Amino acid sequence: MDKQIPETIDTLLREYRLDEAERYMTAELEKAQDDRETTLYLLNEMAGFYRDCGRFAESVACAERSESMFTDGEKASAPYTAALLNLANAYRAAGDKRAFGVYEKILPLAEKHRQYYSSYQNNIALLYQDSGEFDKAAQALELALDCEKDNDERKSAITRANLAVCLCRLGDLDRAEKTADMSVAYFKGLSPSDFHYSAALAAMGDIYSARGDKEKAALNYEAALSEILLHMGRNNFYDIVAEKLAHCYGGKRPHLSGTELSRRYFEQFGKPVLKRNFPELTKKTACGLFGEGSECFGFDDELSADHDFGPSFCIVCDDDMDSDSMERLRKAYSLLPPTYYGLTHSENENSAGRRGVMTVSDFFRRTIGNIPDTSEDFQLIPDENIAAAVNGEIYYDYSGQFSGIRQKLIHRPDADRYAKLSAQIEAMSKHGEYNYLRMKERHDDTAAMFCLSEYIQSAMRALHLIHGSFAPYMKWLSASAARLSPDFADICAKAVQTGGRQAVDSINSYIRSELVRHRFISDSDMPLALIAKELLDTARRINLSEKIIAIEWAMFDKVQNKGGRAFCQDDYTTFSIMRKSQYYTFDEELLRSVLTDFTAAKNCGRNVITEKYAYMMRYTVPDEFAVIETSLPVIGEKKQALIDAIAPIQVGWMEELAVNYPGLAGNARNIHTYEDTPTATSYETYLRGELATYSEDTLALYGAFIVGIYREGGNLAERIITNSVHMYGFDSLEEAEKAQ
Repeated sequence: MDKQIPETIDTLLREYRLDEAERYMTAELEKAQDDRETTLYLLNEMAGFYRDCGRFAESVACAERSESMFTDGEKASAPYTAALLNLANAYRAAGDKRAFGVYEKILPLAEKHRQYYSSYQNNIALLYQDSGEFDKAAQALELALDCEKDNDERKSAITRANLAVCLCRLGDLDRAEKTADMSVAYFKGLSPSDFHYSAALAAMGDIYSARGDKEKAALNYEAALSEILLHMGRNNFYDIVAEKLAHCYGGKRPHLSGTELSRRYFEQFGKPVLKRNFPELTKKTACGLFGEGSECFGFDDELSADHDFGPSFCIVCDDDMDSDSMERLRKAYSLLPPTYYGLTHSENENSAGRRGVMTVSDFFRRTIGNIPDTSEDFQLIPDENIAAAVNGEIYYDYSGQFSGIRQKLIHRPDADRYAKLSAQIEAMSKHGEYNYLRMKERHDDTAAMFCLSEYIQSAMRALHLIHGSFAPYMKWLSASAARLSPDFADICAKAVQTGGRQAVDSINSYIRSELVRHRFISDSDMPLALIAKELLDTARRINLSEKIIAIEWAMFDKVQNKGGRAFCQDDYTTFSIMRKSQYYTFDEELLRSVLTDFTAAKNCGRNVITEKYAYMMRYTVPDEFAVIETSLPVIGEKKQALIDAIAPIQVGWMEELAVNYPGLAGNARNIHTYEDTPTATSYETYLRGELATYSEDTLALYGAFIVGIYREGGNLAERIITNSVHMYGFDSLEEAEKAQ
C-alpha cells in the first residue's frame, strides 16, 4: 500500500477537513480495485470515520464489506481481528444487537493478538454502557487500563474518560472526578486536539452535573460540543451532550457579552494550547480581546451576533519575533475549534486580521496608523482610532511591549488632552453656536440636521476627553457617553428631538459645568470659542512646562551632594508635582524664556540645579559659599536688584498662606532666610537661589509676572499650592487643610 494514503488521511483528519477526507478516501477506494491491502485499510478507516460522524448505515456497510473479504483460513489472523472489531463497533454505534455476538467472537482473538485487547475491552465497555450495565463496563475498562499501563498514554486517557462516565453513573463521584481529571489533563492543550477530548470533557460535565454544579457542568459540556463539531460534525453524541447542556441552563443559553465569550474561549482552548506548546513564545506575546468591534468596547448585544462576532481573541507578538514562530502560532490558532457557545466566528473583508496572530506594529498600524512621537502626531489621530487601540481586556502580557504602548497612548501628557479638547470645543462652537443656528434661521432643515449632528458628536467627544478617555466610533458614541453621564445622554436625546437654541444652550451649559468641575477652566460663562482658545493656550503652557521639567530632572539627577545622593533624587513623582505646580501658573512668554535658559545651560554643559543649590549656600553656609563663589556665574547689580524686589512680595504671599492654611504651611519649608540652618533651607532662600539662575531677560519677565499678580490682588503661593493639592487628589485647599 502507498504510504502516502494513510499520511494524507491523517493530515486531513488532524486539520478537521472532514469533507476533503471523505472525498479522498472514496476516490482512493475506487482506484484500489484489486489492491486488497489498500482496500481493507480504506474500508476500516471509512467505517470508523462514518461511525464517528454519526452516519451509522454507511459505517456498517464498510465494516461488513471489510469482514467479508477474509477467507476462512484468515479468520484467526490479526487483520481479521481488526476488521471484526470495526464491525462490532459499527453495530454497537448503530444500536444493532448483532454487536453482542460479534464481540463474543472477538474475545479469544483479542487474547491471542494482545495489541487489540485493550481496544476490545474499551469498546465492549461502551456496549455495556449503552445497555445500562455500568458495573460490567467499569470492569472491562479496568482491564483495558491495566493492559495499557505504562505503554500508551493516549489510550489510557481514552479509557479513563470512559471509566469516569461509568464511575459517575455508579455514584463514585470522587474517583470519577479524579479519573476524568487525568484524562482531561492529557488532552488539554494538544494542537491539533484529539477528538477523544470531547469524551473527557463530557465526562467531567456529567460529574459536575451529578454534584449539582450546573455552572461548571455547562462549561465542560460547551467545550465538549466545540470539540465534537470540530472533529465529527453534528452526530448523535453531539445531540446527547447538547441535551445535557440544555438541562444545565434550564432551556436556552444565557446571553454572553463578547468579552465574556472571548475570555471563556481563551481559557478553555487558547491558553492551554499556548501554555503546552509555546511556553517560550508566550514570553513575547500578549493575549486578549481589543481593537475594532462592538464587543471590544462592551457595546455588543444579541443583535451583534449577526455579523463579525463569535469566539476569538488576539495574540499580539513582539516585533522581534521571527516569522517561523509567528507561523507556528497562526497554525495553532487556526486549529482551535471555530464554534463555541453555539457561535462561530466569521470574518469579512472589513474585519479580516482583527483577531488571531499579529505583531505589535501590525495592531497599532491598523488602529492608529503610526505610534505618535510628538504632540502634533497625536493630535492628528482621530479619537475613535485611539479608543480602538486602548480598549478591551488584556489577559496577559509578559514582555510588556504591547501594554507599554497602550499605556503611553492612554496616559499622554496633559497638554495633548487639552489640545484635543480644545479642538472639540471649537467644533462645538462652529457647528452648534454658529452654523446650526444660522441654518435654522434660514429654514434649511437638512443642513441644520447635519450641523446639529456634528455639534452633538463634538460635545460627546469633549465629554470623553474631560473624563480622561477617548470617544469610540460614531455608532457607539451615544452609548459610550451615556456610560460616562446618563444625564448628559438624556440632554442630547432631547436636543435631537426638540432642536433650537434651547437645545444648544442646554448642551453647552452641561459641558461648561463639566469643564469647571474637572478644573479645565474656572469661568463657566465664557463663549465656547474663548474656552477653546484658553484650553489651547493651557496646552501650550503645559507642553513647555513638561519640556522644562524633563531637562530639570536630568540635571537634578546629576547633582552631587556633600552627604551623598538625596532620597528626593529618586522620587520623580513628587519632583514632577512640585515643578508642575509652579510652572502651570506661568504665562507662555515666561515659560519660553525659562526653557531657553535651561536649553542654553544644557548645551554648554552647565547644571543649573547644582548652581541653584550653590547660590543657596550664601545664606545657609556662607563660609563654604565663599570657597565656591568664583566658580558660579556672576550675579550683576541689576539682577540682584530684581531678586531683592521680587523676594519680599513672594515671602509676603507665603506668610499670608501660612495664616490661612497653617496645616498645609506646617508641611512646607520655614519661610524666612533668618530661619535657615545648615540642614534646613527656608522658602525665601530657596526662592533667591532659583531666581539667581534665571537670565536677566527671564528675571525681568518673571518680575513683571509677579507685579501683575500683586496688582490684581492675587497670591502666587496660593495658586501654586492649589495646583499641588489638586494633583494629590484634593478638590480644594480647605479639603487638604482638613486632612492635615
